[in-house]
Amino acid sequence: MTSAWAWHHTGLSVEDLGQALKFYESSFGFTPVFEAMDMSDLIENLTGVKGLRADLVQCKLAMSNQVLELIKFRNIPQDADQLLPIRPGRMHNAFLVPDLEAAIAEVEKFGGKLFGSITEFSEGRAAYLSDGSGNAIELEEAQPGGIQ
Repeated sequence: MTSAWAWHHTGLSVEDLGQALKFYESSFGFTPVFEAMDMSDLIENLTGVKGLRADLVQCKLAMSNQVLELIKFRNIPQDADQLLPIRPGRMHNAFLVPDLEAAIAEVEKFGGKLFGSITEFSEGRAAYLSDGSGNAIELEEAQPGGIQ
């Protein structure tokens, strides 16, 4: 097993970030807690897609530690892997793991596939993978009791 110790977030790829944020704030009461605009090198590395850009907002509800991540990707090439969670309507679930390389090896052992490469973000290292059934997952390295 990957030793995942938390389900950190669900990421939704959206057509219009402002509209999506307004929808989730108004409909469910989500509150933005983090945003990153015009991400480039990190997104390229994570996905393996050259020239890809992204804006994202992470939101929370008072009743849950679960994070909803709304992402608007730009410059998506026509030939980008269809399994990547970069087109509107695609999504991914992110899990926290204590050892990223070991977790990736476990996922690959059971048919998963690494999309880009391990990427260093300010909060830690992460990777996008396919679960072997067409679903995208993200693994984020963090020790239990760390980020949540």
